[in-house]
Amino acid sequence: MKNKKLVLLMAVVLCCAFLASCSGGGNQVQSGFRVFGEKYVQVVGGGFMFVSPTSIQGNRLFDLTGATGSVTSFGPILCGGPCPVEGGRAPARWNIVAGIPQAECIGYLEPTQRDVPLNSTQISRCVTFGIVFPFSTAPNTVDLNAVPTTFEMTGEGLTTTYGMPYIEYRDPYSGALIGATNATAVSGKGSWLQAAAPDLSAVYDGVYNVLISNVRADGSLEPVGMTTIECTGRPYVFEPPPDPGPCDCPPDMPCIPCEPIIQ
Repeated sequence: MKNKKLVLLMAVVLCCAFLASCSGGGNQVQSGFRVFGEKYVQVVGGGFMFVSPTSIQGNRLFDLTGATGSVTSFGPILCGGPCPVEGGRAPARWNIVAGIPQAECIGYLEPTQRDVPLNSTQISRCVTFGIVFPFSTAPNTVDLNAVPTTFEMTGEGLTTTYGMPYIEYRDPYSGALIGATNATAVSGKGSWLQAAAPDLSAVYDGVYNVLISNVRADGSLEPVGMTTIECTGRPYVFEPPPDPGPCDCPPDMPCIPCEPIIQ
């Protein structure tokens, strides 16, 4: 019996030595890093508001201690989320810029030159041309179980010269577009608009940014106002990840159960 327990104890110790390989954990180094570009506009009275994701590009300036990877420049690239820079040299000093300097961006909300650690996510936020006015929204609190049919937004600077103003509803953290629609009515003085509510069936509780833009002659958008709406009635329910499956090891590596039953 003692010998059996000793063998099982040794199995537990050996399992711990191979646990990282068996479970997929451990200090596995990934090559490169990730990048994401964001575009902001200045708000009258102070602050900035997210407008949209934008392209991002960069070049390495010099290596830091322990740098690996063979890629020393990237972009411009644009992804729905952080873009992987596979094999990007890191840790290293990089110059990373969102958008197109001088043509699209007039400044940045953080230094463009930064130290990039291995496997990090680098976000560059550029400030675009223009300035927006704060708008108020009615209603500004929305029960997601009884969404109103229309919103009314009050501010200034609205115009219908080239089309009805465009309203975008975005997640303030990820920048994800959760809904968009055109205004259905605009006052003659450009001080208020009415618009149908977007589809909020996939939205959870939280405060969301609303960006209001005029339409230019070429069909592009010119941000003119910003507001927020608060959504309630649908709390997000966190679901823990599923239990890990059976230990999956390479053929040349032993895979020992980590919880032996000792009789």
